[in-house]
Amino acid sequence: MSNISLYNSKNRHATWLELFFDLVFVAVIGVVTHDLAHTHDKHIGVDQILRFPLVFIPVWWIWMSHTLYANRFDDDSRFHRFFSLLIMAVMVLFSTFAETSLTADFVPFALLYAGVRLMTAYLYWTANKKASKDSRFAQHLGKAILIGAVISASSTLLPGISKFIVFYAGIAVDMIWQISIRRAHSNRPADRVHLVERIGLLAIIILGESMIAMVGALSDQSWQMNHLATSVTGFLLIGAIWWVYFDSFPILERAKRLTSSNTLIFTHLLLCMGLLILANMIRHAILGDLDQFTFGLLSITGLLLFYLGKQIPYWYAFPPWRSAIVTNTLVCVSITVASSFLPDLAYSLMGMTLGMLVYVWLTFKRILSVKVDEYLDPEHH
Repeated sequence: MSNISLYNSKNRHATWLELFFDLVFVAVIGVVTHDLAHTHDKHIGVDQILRFPLVFIPVWWIWMSHTLYANRFDDDSRFHRFFSLLIMAVMVLFSTFAETSLTADFVPFALLYAGVRLMTAYLYWTANKKASKDSRFAQHLGKAILIGAVISASSTLLPGISKFIVFYAGIAVDMIWQISIRRAHSNRPADRVHLVERIGLLAIIILGESMIAMVGALSDQSWQMNHLATSVTGFLLIGAIWWVYFDSFPILERAKRLTSSNTLIFTHLLLCMGLLILANMIRHAILGDLDQFTFGLLSITGLLLFYLGKQIPYWYAFPPWRSAIVTNTLVCVSITVASSFLPDLAYSLMGMTLGMLVYVWLTFKRILSVKVDEYLDPEHH
């Protein structure tokens, strides 16, 4: 497949390099979210809670930008392989500064982020020379990434809180510019099947991280009935999340309304953060090392992010499902909120799991049973 655009090939699937790329990035994400595993007197500090999205968003945006590049311009060349492996290596180094990124190690954190963005911009400029149909599109994307990287890198010259404002302003400029560019080039949409597959692979690997967190927590505990019950409940919750997510996920490959990749991209930022928060929540339930209020805060925040990230694409793509999506979500969020007031973390986790199982049942009865054939692209089966 060397020097042949995979974007134009039929039955486009993730390459071996893309799968390796995903695994490396999930390892990096694991380091980033490990900060939420530390408790102090059964609390998670405000600094930890704030640091999670502030560190996760740059990591996620690097992954997403490379995924979108591969979606259009991957030719499986040695050049592309080399730069992808180089980005992975830099990201492993980048992750070592995650927990101190908002304090002592902000400068290397910001410079490594900017360095990866410059490599991604260079990939797009190279694609600009090779791809005749998409050359202008690739050129514009490379420029957006370059300017965002320069803004973020310049933050290292500033003192105090202003450096954080400028760093994340660079990311915002990059994101907003890319959104506007993709809308302007809507006649050249991303390969929807490939994008859905890559996002789904990331989600399932993150669910695997949830299992790793649960097993890690169990390895530190003596086998008692309460630990066993909590672990079984945690497994049921992860299984229910998998069912909810993937039972209808392939239908997005055929959704006519998803002509732009923006809806899937940014809703899955919320979804991935939600899954990672829930992974840590299950771990804390097994260890019993959180107070009820903090545990409830993690539970509600994680599930809200998951529900929003999961539901918005379906709400947008399939109007006949909209009312059921809203009411189903409200029912299950209400069960989660009520569960957070139960007197024990294990009981709260059981209540959340019940809410997710109710959600599975409601989705089958009130959403998937409603035909939406007119909103599906017949060319993809």
